[in-house]
Amino acid sequence: MGNERIRLMVLIALFVTTFAAVRGTTRHHQMQKRLPNWEVVPYQIGGWSGFDGRFDPIYGADPSDTSLLRVYQQGPEPPVILYVGFFGDLATILDVHTPELCYPAEGWTILHSGKSMGGNFRGEQIRTRKILADKAGNRRLVVWWYTAGSRPIETRMRYVYAMLAMSAVTGRTDGSMVRLETSVGEDGESAAGRRIDEFQKSVLPQLDRALPL
Repeated sequence: MGNERIRLMVLIALFVTTFAAVRGTTRHHQMQKRLPNWEVVPYQIGGWSGFDGRFDPIYGADPSDTSLLRVYQQGPEPPVILYVGFFGDLATILDVHTPELCYPAEGWTILHSGKSMGGNFRGEQIRTRKILADKAGNRRLVVWWYTAGSRPIETRMRYVYAMLAMSAVTGRTDGSMVRLETSVGEDGESAAGRRIDEFQKSVLPQLDRALPL
């Protein structure tokens, strides 16, 4: 009787281990299929010309699993820096790795912050956050938002629960952060905002192709 019980416990342990391994492998393959395809984002977008950048130490370390960082410029105006970070587990960085926290940590002063409405992404209106940051007289306007799976979301903590609900139903925990940044020159913050808005209209269709559905 004792030997049978031991054998049963061993079989149960093997079953649990096998199930966990299969589930982990399946999830890994699913995640592989959901990785973004940065190659579909062109260097020429309308009248904007881009080149690859590298993660600047002014932002701290790049916390993403994979990211796109590109600098786009149109004519003589200051460039717009596009950063898209993809995270296999968005909930671990939501409201932790945000410009509101990361810029001050790297010596920037936030002069003011606010919210605005962006363009449409996959049929939904984007609600963005924005800050005006200053460091030694270098002022930058920064606009960003997140996507949970394929849905644009705000950065409020209540969306962590939406993320957990999505994970329970679909098994997905992935998402991304899109950040647009440009210098604020003599023409002021309003001109910088218009520049970001104009670029956003051009780049959103490209991000729709690049980010996993």
